[in-house]
Amino acid sequence: MDNLLYSVTPLQAFSGTIAGIALLLVLGFGFPVFAIFNRKDSIWKKFGNILLGLFIALAGFLLMYGSYRQYQGGDKTTLVQVLEKNEVRGWCNRRFCVDYVLDTSDGQKNYVFDLKKDIWKEIEVNSCYRFTYYPIEPIFAEYLEGGDTNPSQYETTGTITKIEKLNCP
Repeated sequence: MDNLLYSVTPLQAFSGTIAGIALLLVLGFGFPVFAIFNRKDSIWKKFGNILLGLFIALAGFLLMYGSYRQYQGGDKTTLVQVLEKNEVRGWCNRRFCVDYVLDTSDGQKNYVFDLKKDIWKEIEVNSCYRFTYYPIEPIFAEYLEGGDTNPSQYETTGTITKIEKLNCP
């Protein structure tokens, strides 16, 4: 398969998220436990550490719920033509970060894919590719009305599991 550029299993694709969730939950439950059993701290410091731990654990549970919904929604495959390749520079903590982004379209919808640098370099503008990915759906989407984007023109992409280069139709 010379046209296969990228392929991973769902477990590999979500492994970073799983590690982040595990870290948040360990910290979230660790702070209150250590706060309760630390005899040197004042009651207010213990209370603050317990609240901090519960907040971190809540963030872990929300990340877990969002990732579970993304995985359970199933993957999607779409054939798109690359319109633009962009290096998006942003400020991350105390330094600049670079995201490697593809603007693509299937003729009806627009898609934006965030890629790793080595894969991004192999992609060619005006070529066609088949992406297999897990779409992102906002956690509270059913409660939100309206929005900034028209769902018939734009689809939010998430974790990518496969990229194949194809001939354009």
